[in-house]
Amino acid sequence: PHNTAPPARAELAGAMLHALAEVQARPVAELETEAATNGGDIEIASPEAVAVIAALEDLYGHPLAHVEDLEPEQLTSLSSLSELVTRRWPQPAPSKRDKA
Repeated sequence: PHNTAPPARAELAGAMLHALAEVQARPVAELETEAATNGGDIEIASPEAVAVIAALEDLYGHPLAHVEDLEPEQLTSLSSLSELVTRRWPQPAPSKRDKA
């Protein structure tokens, strides 16, 4: 069966950093340094966030955001984006045992 569990936080953070590095045309190491000096987070512009979400959707093969999620004030940093992606991760279908 297809594993639909969200990736571990560290894996997701790494994927997001790599996607952001591609969007910003910057080295991943530079972004890691920026995150380290900002308490582990990086501020981003909403168009960058949308591009990162699209890259994650391609990587993981799941839709990870709804139109209403794409408000600029909600997509201000990698941590807010991580929270959104984790919240919107598709839930596995309930097993027959779980049905009433």
